[in-house]
Amino acid sequence: MHRRTMDMEIAGHEWFAPDGKTIWFDLQQPRSVTFFVAGADVKTGKEKKYRLERNEWSIHFNISPDQQLFAGDGGDPGQVAKAPDGEWIYLFRPEGDRLISQKMVNMKHHNYKLEPNVHFSSDGKWIIFRANFEGHTNVYAVEISKPGD
Repeated sequence: MHRRTMDMEIAGHEWFAPDGKTIWFDLQQPRSVTFFVAGADVKTGKEKKYRLERNEWSIHFNISPDQQLFAGDGGDPGQVAKAPDGEWIYLFRPEGDRLISQKMVNMKHHNYKLEPNVHFSSDGKWIIFRANFEGHTNVYAVEISKPGD
């Protein structure tokens, strides 16, 4: 859906919005420099993009069932973003053309060779992911609180 516009641009790890009207993806313009979560309207191709900081880049992103929140699974310093403090499960709230992050789970004891692959529960109250904190793979969930809770 995304037409690349510059050398070394990355547009990948696509996923559909719950209503099927938007394809969301990780966008880097150029690679490892400027980070976005972007979406392309399936019918019109019109794009919307939200800026992220380097540490907020994630291997995978997802969107909540009501399409009001995003989640990301972070990445270790060896990943494409080379983030010095990116080992977190993030909750993101869109604000203008940016995503405002909230650190939900510290992933510093997780080996990112296993990608956490964040998902929202069907009621939108939990972020579900996998991790190997204890030396083996388990499925975890972190509860999403309302701002100010």
